[in-house]
Amino acid sequence: YNAAPEHDWAVEQGVRAWNESGADVEYAAASREEAELIIEAKGQGLNGHARTTHRGDGVQRPGDARISLPIASEGSAREQRFSIALIAAHELGHVVGLNHEDGGCATMNATINASAPVRCEQPPANQWRCGLLEEDDIQGAVALYGGRAEPPRRAYCPKVSPKPKAPPTPPPAPPDPLTPAGGVEVTSEPGRSSRVTVRWLNGDSDRIRSVVVARARGRCPSKPGDLEAKTLDAEPGQEGTASFALELESACYAVWSRDRKGTLSRRPATAWLDGPTSPAPPTNFVATAAQSPALGTPGISLRWHNAELPTLRRVVIARAQGRCPTQPPRRPLPWDSPPAQGDAFQEHHDLGFYPAVDARRYCYAIWSRDRFGRLSRPATAWPGAAGARDEVIVLAG
Repeated sequence: YNAAPEHDWAVEQGVRAWNESGADVEYAAASREEAELIIEAKGQGLNGHARTTHRGDGVQRPGDARISLPIASEGSAREQRFSIALIAAHELGHVVGLNHEDGGCATMNATINASAPVRCEQPPANQWRCGLLEEDDIQGAVALYGGRAEPPRRAYCPKVSPKPKAPPTPPPAPPDPLTPAGGVEVTSEPGRSSRVTVRWLNGDSDRIRSVVVARARGRCPSKPGDLEAKTLDAEPGQEGTASFALELESACYAVWSRDRKGTLSRRPATAWLDGPTSPAPPTNFVATAAQSPALGTPGISLRWHNAELPTLRRVVIARAQGRCPTQPPRRPLPWDSPPAQGDAFQEHHDLGFYPAVDARRYCYAIWSRDRFGRLSRPATAWPGAAGARDEVIVLAG
């Protein structure tokens, strides 16, 4: 990890020289947290330093090796970068395990004189030692790591100013965001209609050409997918509406903006609508033995109060001998399923008993039934004798 960005070029040259030397060793860039080698700029003058920690298990850990390069002097950084590249190659040699070698020309000579190791020739005017490594250096690394020595193709190169890095190409301007719809509202009148109305305000993006409206039971959809959906033309900033068949369960409605290419807004606008309230059973259900004044026959007068429910349409009545019915008849007769009005008292007369003493052996059950065919829980009652103070009004339905 190079923590001295002012020496990026010099470090790149030193790393390149070792990676192309033919020795089976390679330097690779890494994050500071993971790097085994960290390169810094600390020293003054043209002195470098390398320090490596060797562990008993032979495993290198992050930060075990460090190289200190000299801090470039102001006004001479351009010229010094060639010498710092040579210093970087020298210190990288220490990291791979090479010691100083002063028996001949080598980058690993103990000192550097001007623009070359002390045992090497100085480069010609206006040139620098771009090969950086000598044969002795490479052979030493090959002896440690194996490989095949690959001497540098050129020993010297002209001192040419590095090509300035081209400014990064600015990213293309983001397209006009495809704004989602807003203010989604879902309404229904289950007592009058079997439709649901969805209203929303289209986004203000000029890219909007249509909207997709979808719904899902029990969850809000993230994509239209295979859901029940409608695609409608849309004008930016204008109100939109859509209609769906009434859903008896809770459902989430989602609206996406859509452009001419079919691209959808990233997120939909959503709103929930609960299904129509399930019917509640009638209350105050009473069964009383009575006699029809019109027909003079014995029977049972049934009285109750209907649930307050706009979708209520009928009640269903059943009876069973010796027990209370738990299920309504599959096909109730018309007189066993009279029309009903919500939040109203109602009475019904059962004339089917001969003789009258059998009437009290039967239990009656009554269910509310809404316009969607849904039934409530039953309310039950056993017939009782009419009290002296009860005035029983017997109706035929």
